[in-house]
Amino acid sequence: MAFETINSDDILTAQKITNHIKVYAGPGAGKTHFLVENVKNLVTNNSLITNSKIRKVLCITYTNAAVDEIIRRLEGYTDYVEAHTIHGFIIEHIIKPFQHDLIALMKLDFNVSVNQKGKISSQTEGLGILHGIDKEEIFQFIKNTNPEKFENDGFGYSKKMMGNVEVDNDAFVNSIIKGEERTYRIKPSSKIKSEHLLPLKKYMWSIVRKLTHNEILYFGYRILEYDPTALYTLRVKFPFIFVDEFQDTNPLQTLLVKMIGQKSSIIGVVGDIAQSIYSFQGAKPSDLNSFKIDAENDVEYLINDNRRSSKNIINFCNFLRQSDTNVIQKSARIYKSEEFKNQTESKKIHFLIGDTPKIRNTIAKVISNGGVVLTRTWAAAFNYMEGIDTGQKELLKKIYNSYYNTPIQLRDEIVEHNNVTWVRAFRFIFNLWKSHSTGSFIDVVYALKLVSDIDLTKITPKIIFQLDKLASNVFSNIDSDCCTCEVIKMFNEKIIENDYSVLREYIGGCDFFVQIFDDQDHEDLIENVSMLRWNTSYNLFTEVFSEDSKYMTVHQAKGLEWDKVIVSVSPNKFDKITIDRVFSNPTLLEEDAASEFVRIYYVACSRAKDDLYIHIESGCSQKLIDDGLSKFIETSGLIVEYEFI
Repeated sequence: MAFETINSDDILTAQKITNHIKVYAGPGAGKTHFLVENVKNLVTNNSLITNSKIRKVLCITYTNAAVDEIIRRLEGYTDYVEAHTIHGFIIEHIIKPFQHDLIALMKLDFNVSVNQKGKISSQTEGLGILHGIDKEEIFQFIKNTNPEKFENDGFGYSKKMMGNVEVDNDAFVNSIIKGEERTYRIKPSSKIKSEHLLPLKKYMWSIVRKLTHNEILYFGYRILEYDPTALYTLRVKFPFIFVDEFQDTNPLQTLLVKMIGQKSSIIGVVGDIAQSIYSFQGAKPSDLNSFKIDAENDVEYLINDNRRSSKNIINFCNFLRQSDTNVIQKSARIYKSEEFKNQTESKKIHFLIGDTPKIRNTIAKVISNGGVVLTRTWAAAFNYMEGIDTGQKELLKKIYNSYYNTPIQLRDEIVEHNNVTWVRAFRFIFNLWKSHSTGSFIDVVYALKLVSDIDLTKITPKIIFQLDKLASNVFSNIDSDCCTCEVIKMFNEKIIENDYSVLREYIGGCDFFVQIFDDQDHEDLIENVSMLRWNTSYNLFTEVFSEDSKYMTVHQAKGLEWDKVIVSVSPNKFDKITIDRVFSNPTLLEEDAASEFVRIYYVACSRAKDDLYIHIESGCSQKLIDDGLSKFIETSGLIVEYEFI
């Protein structure tokens, strides 16, 4: 594969920016810096932008945090630039302005008639799509769509179950890729009768007027395909579109970007195959390699520099990446002083094999000195925390395993969303506890918004007084060993008392209570969550998943960096790999579970700037690591200095 090698400071010339571009860049290469500086150059010097009042540069990236970072770096240029997640972009520029097309496609693709009254938008962040709606109202709506057929049907569906009913994006995309007749369908459900699916979707689209996150992608693509005016409008407004972290995009997002780039708009994508770790969302490493819009004229660039890590850490990551001969990173760090450079470069990779007191003490010391532990799962993080007993750690692992084979990513639910019922209930009680402890009004607001669509303009001193009194009563007798579910139940028992009638009416009426579990939750999950102590679950929400956490999953850590990192990433049976193979024969380009595990390991190790500790509890010997690294050093000529503690 022929690349033009550049570095992150390079500004692409006006000539080069007339073609679609693809930039391969590894961790620490300065991808965001490259993107931001080239965007600044475009809005300053390119006549398509400077001679227009409506044209802008569009930046699409993977997370809201990344959007905020790009906007921060583009301070002073934001009048000429828009930054969005892919979902945010579709809602703002396709769904909202082309509502007639959206409604027409609901009828054309699914034979669902939706009226024109009111905007249809995305589900509210952090709340289920059917939040605040009475189940009986939904059931009655379904019955009314066909009274003769449905009148005697039994409806035992939970709102969570019904909220998961959505367009089948996978079937739609596969039909496009295979060149077959288009597949337009609602995803089949083993728990909801097939004849109820379309009436249920009609309720969500016409009454609730919300789209799921996957439906945003579907209708975004279909509107552009269906309405040439919508596509033309985007191409006129955004002559340049940059997509960061392209390895994380799923196939439908890729198809949408390609469609826009077929005429006039220039597309630039930036990504790294070795950091593709979102297969559960449909992302594949080959999508970056195969991405082409104009095969003859697209230009490919390569940034091999690494500005983040020491030379020793970079070469160790090159060892893990050795199956990818295109990217071999080299150090491009700028050191504050020669003394600091010597101190940093002399640090070896530290291997900790086993689980001895000496190793545990070493890890504890690194954490106390600012180190961060990266694990595969959030439950594994508790192995490194003080004050959590073995029984509670086992409960957390069981809860994690309850979600392993489901589309629910509990880490994301805890960090970013609150669609899981018990997660929302726990977060509510912890926010209420924080507001009670600190007197913070904003935490009261956060708490109430999790369980009710409150109107802040209607909050009164009496409501605040009653809430404060209720919190005092609930939290007065709790200790670290009491179960969190019991605290929530105590809140529910107290709020029905007459002393809190005004508060209860404000939050949700006389029948209000904080629901802890959903009808769909299995008995074993309910049992395990119910036994989580206050101290354990509070640490889970506030320490493991806080912004300044010292215990993170690899997926959570993606895009971040620290001076000292402890990698404790062990494969499970679903990864189809053992830890010894990671060090004897690391391969990461294939689209199988084993290669994805190596990519996860690579991402974890590449977060370290100066000090990398690798903890392997079992399954790999010092000799095997010696042999694997020695072979790599001999064949590559790259030096990796390491030690065993």
